[in-house]
Amino acid sequence: MRILTLIALTALAAPALAQQPETPRWTVGALVLDRDAPYRDLDDGLLAVPLVRFEGERAYLRGLRGGVRLVSSDTYELAVFGQARLDGYDSTDSPFLIGMSDRRASLDLGLASTWTSQTFGALELSVAADALDRSGGVEVAAGWTGLFRAGDWTFLPGASVKWQDASLVGYYYGVRGSEAIVGRPAYSPGSAVTPELSLLATRPLGERWNVFARAGHAWLPSEITNSPIVDRNGSTSLLVGIGYALD
Repeated sequence: MRILTLIALTALAAPALAQQPETPRWTVGALVLDRDAPYRDLDDGLLAVPLVRFEGERAYLRGLRGGVRLVSSDTYELAVFGQARLDGYDSTDSPFLIGMSDRRASLDLGLASTWTSQTFGALELSVAADALDRSGGVEVAAGWTGLFRAGDWTFLPGASVKWQDASLVGYYYGVRGSEAIVGRPAYSPGSAVTPELSLLATRPLGERWNVFARAGHAWLPSEITNSPIVDRNGSTSLLVGIGYALD
């Protein structure tokens, strides 16, 4: 459930593009999503979660990320942010994880730099570290978001790549010596790079309502797939939802 919620709420966390109509200050709604976690014998199935988004002059809340803009113009934004990391699992989530210590959610604090262009879309570079020292890890990410329209639909294709250090990857995908059993040997991965492609489609329903759907696929690197607690080479997420602009 944790992984599903993270994908759903960050799916709508793309930066506001310069060529979009003015973004409402407050948007609330609900999402229904489906994504299989990469852990062995663990399937979260369908999940319904709320959506909240806020865009202020200096502060914003986009899914699980909240930030404050230090620099802001029509084409550039520099912001400090906090973002919930809901990766992980409880050992009771899968029979294969029995005997493992729970891997807990955390809070990342970081810095994000975003460039927007009428022609090329938005490019964001960010760096974040585990503020609660659950994993003690660091993540560096680069992402691109475009925009085009067809009839009443607006499409936002996206591409991203993230680098996670050995501490972060090891916490969520490693197996400690004390957790090793027959068929689940100890495993200590190094840092990993994960690419993802996505497409978000939105359509207005009247003046305040909006429907949307998103599909995304991440290709998991060998540092993750070689883990004895992982049984997938990739991760696909699908979601549909509806939002209401409060103002």
